[in-house]
Amino acid sequence: MESVSVIIPARKERFLDNTIREVFEKFKGSFEVIVTLDGADANRLDKVKYIYNRKSKGMRTAINQAVALARGKYLMKLDAHCMLDDGIDEKLIAQHHPDWVQIPRRKRLDAKNWKIDTTKADIDYMYNNSDLMGIRNRGKNLDLDLKKKLIDDTESFQGSCYFIERAYFNELGLLDDVNFSGSGHESQEITIKVLADGGRVIRNKKTWYAHARLGRFYVSDRDKSRKYIHVLAKKYGYKSS
Repeated sequence: MESVSVIIPARKERFLDNTIREVFEKFKGSFEVIVTLDGADANRLDKVKYIYNRKSKGMRTAINQAVALARGKYLMKLDAHCMLDDGIDEKLIAQHHPDWVQIPRRKRLDAKNWKIDTTKADIDYMYNNSDLMGIRNRGKNLDLDLKKKLIDDTESFQGSCYFIERAYFNELGLLDDVNFSGSGHESQEITIKVLADGGRVIRNKKTWYAHARLGRFYVSDRDKSRKYIHVLAKKYGYKSS
């Protein structure tokens, strides 16, 4: 059995192969890479499992298709335009608890030159506003004392990279691709369900990934997702800060 199943949903992604190579170069333990090509075919690399949807089914469904094929104890969901820290898999596994979701420290990626954009600050903390949208917590991100706290809770996160046990993902019923649309409110659904179960959403600053902002690849019904995340929050008794 592979220790980590890396799940990459991809739709017309220019940097998909770069991201896959990051996994093969930076992971130290056993792993598998599963890519869902959702609505657009692409070059196929060796030692990668591919799922191809001729017609796009949306990011949530693309993730769930890959999870159904996964055999690892752990899942890492990763966007198709990310750079990784060396040994990121071992660093996450070393800290993990069964009811945690871990998110590595997020850096900014200059994808064109495939290097970290050092002009932008790292992102460790986010919160959910009253409309349950994830917002960067500028005060906490600049707090020098908090920077020294290498394992800490975060109220929200960007869904570009997260790490969770596959059994826990399935137990919580992630990701709902019926009531939500496309990629809407991915991290909020995870946060609400994990916290309601007594688990924790953790920012692990002992490791990092770098994510490129390239625009939206999926068109989603934001109103549908926004309405349902409030239904879910009420059901689980979740209140934003």
